[in-house]
Amino acid sequence: LAQVFCVRAALESPFLHLACSMTVQSKEQVYGHAYPDEALGFRSHFSSLLFSGSWGLTALEAASLASLFGAAALVPKVKLDVAGSMPFKEFARFLLTKALVTRVYNSYLEAVFFAFPKYRTQPSREHALQQKKDLCGRDVEQLASIHRHDGFTMMSQFALNLTLYFGVPGFFPGSAATAQPMHEKLLRLLGNHYVMSFGMYWMHRALHVVPIMWDKIHSFHHWARHPLSR
Repeated sequence: LAQVFCVRAALESPFLHLACSMTVQSKEQVYGHAYPDEALGFRSHFSSLLFSGSWGLTALEAASLASLFGAAALVPKVKLDVAGSMPFKEFARFLLTKALVTRVYNSYLEAVFFAFPKYRTQPSREHALQQKKDLCGRDVEQLASIHRHDGFTMMSQFALNLTLYFGVPGFFPGSAATAQPMHEKLLRLLGNHYVMSFGMYWMHRALHVVPIMWDKIHSFHHWARHPLSR
């Protein structure tokens, strides 16, 4: 049973498999060289509910979100709420909702990928399992780096959200006292779309052409050479 778990873990979540490899397999054989039984049901594939497949990072994320609710419960609202922004408790709910939606959506994509092999645009046999790589073509050292990188990204994003909430009033806007006219809502939506598109394009371009941004941040993303056809 343990060997079956490792084979599935290698394909569902690289980091779960790294952990079980230490206890079940030798150090030389890091990945199971077999594809999971295609008869496995939809409910068997939900490793994405764990942050990077890691209990530690998942617990750290849960603790960071819990700290927001703890602060909202213990600290007077007058010291936390920022004028022009949503109440701090609502801010905490927003971040929690975002985290849950992201997890559930990623898990849904993972389950669809594994549960419906005949609809994949990339055949499962193309994945480099025989080369001790995961389904995206990343080796063990790269996965370990991504694991550390994910932890840093999570905490830096958490710190950035707090900085924006307290430092930029209105960045997380509260409910408007009066409803905005429909034409104003449409103009805001259109403006937001183009501002975001402009900013995302140039940020992505910078991540590719600025050496330090490529080496320390974006190159991690391009270690995945085999798309999962999700």
